[in-house]
Amino acid sequence: MTLRSAVFAIALAACAQGKSDHAEAEATVAAAKEAAPPAPPAADGDHKPKLAIDGHPADNRKVIRTGRVELVVASYDDARAKVDALIKATGGYIDSTQVDRHEAAVSDATLVIRIPSDAFESMIPKLREIGEVTSESSNAADITDQFVDTEARLASDQQLETRLLELATARNGNLDQILAVERELARVRGEIESYQGHLKQWNDQVAMSTLTIAISTRRAELVAAAPPTLGSQTKDAFHASVGALRDLGEWLVINGIAFLPWLLIVVPVGVLARKLRNRSRICNKKIRHRRFS
Repeated sequence: MTLRSAVFAIALAACAQGKSDHAEAEATVAAAKEAAPPAPPAADGDHKPKLAIDGHPADNRKVIRTGRVELVVASYDDARAKVDALIKATGGYIDSTQVDRHEAAVSDATLVIRIPSDAFESMIPKLREIGEVTSESSNAADITDQFVDTEARLASDQQLETRLLELATARNGNLDQILAVERELARVRGEIESYQGHLKQWNDQVAMSTLTIAISTRRAELVAAAPPTLGSQTKDAFHASVGALRDLGEWLVINGIAFLPWLLIVVPVGVLARKLRNRSRICNKKIRHRRFS
């Protein structure tokens, strides 16, 4: 056998061994996945029972409630104090605040509050005692299907994680198998953290409803102007005439000052031009006198 043939045979053997190790690694991960229960299919929202959802009673439904109320009050400070006391009494808190001021007084404000879901329905009637509710809206989003589905997927991934941790701890198999298990373990942990984050956010939104309160102060009504009388018209005409005369005087003073530098140039030039013109006349007279004499 030549040297080239021997090298080629060794390369083929190494390639076959690499493929075998990769196949064994994939088989190890696949076995771990088969040992864990499969994730359930996504829930179909079109066939959701009215009284129970996926075996959960209607009382355990996951509902996210949101709403908006526009409130008109006479005084912002008094209304804000009452709203703060109402929020505190319900066990809620203010999530964000935006206040607009006009002429050193609060004219509009927007409060985004979080209150327990069981206090959401009773909040709007209590706000009517503080001011005039000009607009209100609410929304209830039922996320029970998504919540139950995510819980099941989380449980499945947690069981798969346990199985992968056992394989990674055992350290049985070659390097490719160990690396494949660790890569799959990292992927599963990422999914678990994502599911846990969604569930935590949903639980917070279900437990604490979001209500936006737009507060505006009532504007003072304008008093209708009285019709003008002869005396008021005469007085207004006199003041208008005096004002026009004053404006004319100011215009003359301002423009006179503006033309003053030009006068300092124009006057000497005019005097010089007059002298030259007089000399020219005298010379012309002398010339005519000589012609006729």
